[in-house]
Amino acid sequence: MKLIIAIVQDQHDAGKAVDELVAHGFGATRINTAGGFLKRGNATILIGVEDARANDAIQILRDACHHPPAEGTGVSTAGVVFVVPVAASYKM
Repeated sequence: MKLIIAIVQDQHDAGKAVDELVAHGFGATRINTAGGFLKRGNATILIGVEDARANDAIQILRDACHHPPAEGTGVSTAGVVFVVPVAASYKM
């Protein structure tokens, strides 16, 4: 099992990303956060997935949060994703 932690732009991407994840059968928790990474309001999305579905969730995040590169820079950063192994998970 994996825990996917995605930090994405709050205004532009978070709602669409969570909607797409849920539509594809993933459970996702959105936490509105602020910090230095994106230099603006952002959201942290937590997704617990089986190993076999981790790449599917990451692709959904990529599609929902894709932006064309900033003019003249070639850089397009809409967020960051961390994938962490999970030793155990319990439903309460």
